[in-house]
Amino acid sequence: MKSVKNRIKKLQREHRTLDTEIKRLYNTTYSEKTLKDLKQRKLKLKDEITRLQGENNGKEDSGT
Repeated sequence: MKSVKNRIKKLQREHRTLDTEIKRLYNTTYSEKTLKDLKQRKLKLKDEITRLQGENNGKEDSGT
């Protein structure tokens, strides 16, 4: 279970990083394609996080 939790944490960090980058680019670029690509990646990450959390639901690591 620990590897799933680590994967979720990694994806959440990447998701937050993309969110920050998207917000920054809104103010500095006119590249709609770049923004679209980042938003699509962010959505895929969120979907994977949700899926992994669902798989891990009720299977908390006992710490042993």
